[in-house]
Amino acid sequence: MKAWGFWAVVWLGSLAFGNVCSSAFYPTDPDLRWRYRNLNDNQVYTQTFSPAGVGALLEQRRFATRTETTQWTCTPQGLRTLPEGELPIPGGSVRLTKLTGVVIPSNETWRVGGRWTYRYELRGRIALFDLTGFLEVENRIVARETISVPAGRFETLRVEASFRGEFGIGFGGRATYWFAEGVGVVKQVSEGTFGGQSSELLEFGR
Repeated sequence: MKAWGFWAVVWLGSLAFGNVCSSAFYPTDPDLRWRYRNLNDNQVYTQTFSPAGVGALLEQRRFATRTETTQWTCTPQGLRTLPEGELPIPGGSVRLTKLTGVVIPSNETWRVGGRWTYRYELRGRIALFDLTGFLEVENRIVARETISVPAGRFETLRVEASFRGEFGIGFGGRATYWFAEGVGVVKQVSEGTFGGQSSELLEFGR
């Protein structure tokens, strides 16, 4: 997964894995399928979830030529993910070494006015330099909105996310997500120092 793709994506009903592994606004039922289109490059992918042991699940995004996998850890506070391995960035690579907070919060947060923050510690290399740094993301649920995408018309909560970090240089950006209850993300738009990523839901169902 591209570094920006991961960072943008992470600013991110059914309770198939129990309350700690699924929320009303981020369902993870293994019988569900989501089909999205990236608006930047018109690539289409299918998203699914599957159990990965006690208190864990796998999210898979299947593109025409590749599959991206994210492992989530389930906690009473919400979902956490700390990808393994090096992520490519311009001029080098970075590893996420520690996560503070949750990426997807539990049900209690999902209301207008809800907010949460998470932070990654970073370690890696640019050119010949070994570097450390951080990425911090602040999320606010700012409004209820009705939006239309190819998959249909949805009542959503709009989440405004802002991120800032340092890794040799400072960087930052903003993203907007629209989450529908029982569905999850139906649209996202983001922009930042390293570009942006936008997507919309094409299909959803079992």
